[in-house]
Amino acid sequence: MLGVFLSGKNTDLAFWEVLQLSRRRGERVKRISERFLLISSDDMGFYSRLAYTHVLGVFRFFFRRFSEIPRKVAESGLRREIAGLSSFYVRSFPKSRSVERRVGWYLDGNARSDSPNIVRVVRAGDGYAVLFPSMEISNREFSSRDARKRPFFHPTAMNARDARMLVNLSAVLPGERFLDPFCGTGALLIEAALVGARVFGVDADMAMVEGARKNLAFFGLSGTVLHGDARILEGEYDAIATDPPYGRSSKVVGTDLRRLYMDAFSSMHDVLKRGRYCVVVGAEDLSPLLERAGFYVMHVGNWYVHKSLTRRVHICRV
Repeated sequence: MLGVFLSGKNTDLAFWEVLQLSRRRGERVKRISERFLLISSDDMGFYSRLAYTHVLGVFRFFFRRFSEIPRKVAESGLRREIAGLSSFYVRSFPKSRSVERRVGWYLDGNARSDSPNIVRVVRAGDGYAVLFPSMEISNREFSSRDARKRPFFHPTAMNARDARMLVNLSAVLPGERFLDPFCGTGALLIEAALVGARVFGVDADMAMVEGARKNLAFFGLSGTVLHGDARILEGEYDAIATDPPYGRSSKVVGTDLRRLYMDAFSSMHDVLKRGRYCVVVGAEDLSPLLERAGFYVMHVGNWYVHKSLTRRVHICRV
């Protein structure tokens, strides 16, 4: 069983990231507290793709009082594992040196701050969860792919961590076909390709099409990016995620924004496989338009981009 300690930012959507991926794999999620979840899986490699998770690891035990630790360390087999390692270290989230010292003392072994074998102790409701082996997922994992570090840049481009979150919300799995019908500079395509999907992008602006192709190639990724109209899509896809134009881009390919949305959403509905997921970002709640196009809107989450900008993220199913 895996333990997941969510990031303190966009916690609602961080939870839905885990929920969506686990649903596709037939695994269960139990929410212990606002930021701590348990997943009925031992596949750390797969869940390392999460964007707004802070700590991920194999769940060993839960304790409320320090007096419980000796028994649970022995029962979980963690003491034997630690004894077989050259060194280990304990880190806590939120940071607490007293928690780290107490847990480390009960584990015995050679505690060294430079050890790669890290036992992580995370706050979980009215107690603590102990995870080992474990890993941290930080923004540094994504920063090398942020908008300004790609060869083709546009001010509307999305950063990698946010793009990965949207890809995860679409629940696309390795080998499946992922579509972004308003692909822009290709941020979503890059992140989908990195988790193993076969990616397809469409954009009405030829400069964006060429830029998205250039960005994919820069990271050694392949995909199909076409100059086209999101209102006239072809093919069949396992997942869709997209950030349609809004605001000043209210005039696109000769139509107004509401009509563009309606026609594009209907086309997206037609090309998405039954029972699969579509994620749409909007400046406001677009549920009525998505439902009119045939989607079932499962959840609308607030995505806090920065202090003056909050977007709506619609998670839909056909």
